[in-house]
Amino acid sequence: MGNDTLKFIQYLFKYLKLFYKPFVLGVIFSLLSSFLTGLGTWSIKPIFNYVFVEKHYEFFKYVPLYLVIIFSLNGFFSLLQAYYMKSLSTGIINQIRLELFKKCLSLPYARLVRERSGQTISRVINDTSQIEPVLGESFQIFFKEALTVLVLLSVAFYQRWDLTLLALVTLPAIIYGTKYLGMKTRRTRRLTQASTGELTHRMGEILQGIKEIKISASKEIMLKFFARELERFYRLNLKVTKYREASKSLVDLMTGIGGALIIGYGGTLVIRGSLTPGAFLSILTAILLIFNPIRKLSRAYTGLKEAQGAWSRIEEVFYLEEEKGGTLKAMPPERGFEFKGVSFCYDKGLPYALKDVNLFLPAKKMIALVGPSGAGKSTLISLLPRFYDPTEGSILLDGIELKDFELGSLRNLFGLVWQEPFLFNLSVLDNLILVKPEATFEEVKEACKLAQALEFIESLPKGFETVLGEEGLSLSGGQKQRLALARVFLKKPPVIILDEATSQLDTLTEKAIESALHELKGQHTLIVIAHRLSTVTKADLIVVLDKGRIVSLGTHEELIVKSPLYKDLYQTFVR
Repeated sequence: MGNDTLKFIQYLFKYLKLFYKPFVLGVIFSLLSSFLTGLGTWSIKPIFNYVFVEKHYEFFKYVPLYLVIIFSLNGFFSLLQAYYMKSLSTGIINQIRLELFKKCLSLPYARLVRERSGQTISRVINDTSQIEPVLGESFQIFFKEALTVLVLLSVAFYQRWDLTLLALVTLPAIIYGTKYLGMKTRRTRRLTQASTGELTHRMGEILQGIKEIKISASKEIMLKFFARELERFYRLNLKVTKYREASKSLVDLMTGIGGALIIGYGGTLVIRGSLTPGAFLSILTAILLIFNPIRKLSRAYTGLKEAQGAWSRIEEVFYLEEEKGGTLKAMPPERGFEFKGVSFCYDKGLPYALKDVNLFLPAKKMIALVGPSGAGKSTLISLLPRFYDPTEGSILLDGIELKDFELGSLRNLFGLVWQEPFLFNLSVLDNLILVKPEATFEEVKEACKLAQALEFIESLPKGFETVLGEEGLSLSGGQKQRLALARVFLKKPPVIILDEATSQLDTLTEKAIESALHELKGQHTLIVIAHRLSTVTKADLIVVLDKGRIVSLGTHEELIVKSPLYKDLYQTFVR
């Protein structure tokens, strides 16, 4: 057993203190079951010799009853052992999933974006599922069958050590063959898990882009891509099955050879009178019974290596560096945010999304970011809550770098509404109070009223208790935007960021929300991105971006005069 395997087992054992009761009970019932197996095998010799060889036939009537008792108790103890080992495995696997999920939530946003969602889901759900059989079936096998092998070997050696050793000459072939097949299984299982993640990702990608697929008549191409992934997944699964079943076949072959050696040599000893028929039958039974748990142990070892392949992918996540913040508690802006020589690139080899940005965003003012698509507006606002960190330069809040603040307290300053808001598959009320769990129902209703959402919420089948479809798909784009705005109005954060947050609203609703936002000026810092430039004309500061650079600053009146780009954008979109 290699160092990696031992490390894997040691990691699993650290959870035993959380689930020590089912573990201890499982081991106890394993011991009892193994003892009964050994007792039944050992008793063959005295029963056979006393009843049949010495012809005490009056005791024959008790033999069936004895067998029923032995096998019934053994079955009962095996059931309890399997139950408690399953309790152990399920508890541990859920704890690992919880820790893995917690780790994913602590990873930097940039890392999660690069790590495709399908692969992340696969590691949390599918990869952990591959470990569960080891914790359940394999733990059960290791404890019970290893003890059974030891007991049966003791019985066989006690009866005739030379005959027992002869039967065990096949063990090296089983051990080395199982180890080789286990390594093959581990490598193939790792590839299979990666393929499972790729399938999950591909399916999610296809469903997300279903509009483009339908309108471009590319269904056959997508089917071809998905079929190719399925074919790879199919072949890898067949390989895993081949290696796993080969270990069973190897044990079956060695069982036949071992049985032949015992019968050949043991039969000769019986014929010569060197061994009683009862002793020979007892040894033969013990040895043949030994090979069955050895086959199970071989399968368990192969399963262990298979689970290791899945574990190695999980372990990679645990070793990923978590996002880090400072020690200072972030307070609501008094002066504002300052960008000093900030440049940002999403990945090496890609062009800069922002380049040499120097900008001051004053606190408790309304700031609008405008510019053509791809100018860097959304990138700029994503740097404020530290979803990303600048590639170059620094960002300060009231003269202190953002990196010096605790992440939780920094992000708690913000309320964001995106052009495509995300809603969870929860009730309307649960979606709203995510930002403020302690909010009263009256506060929730007031926030919805400000967001022009109360009327449509109350018209839903169960009102605030209506459960939304996945990602809020049961709502229109405008309704989702109003719910997202209601969340912000409920939280009332010091900094409110709206990224095309009213793009899907009708004119009357948009104006009503603009009026509500206007009332927040002077108390909250408002940062707005909008293509409808009529919505930003009242901003205290308008920042014009183009190709990642700031090309102009000022009020609407100033920019109409001095910024040709702003004037062109205004004339294009306001009409």
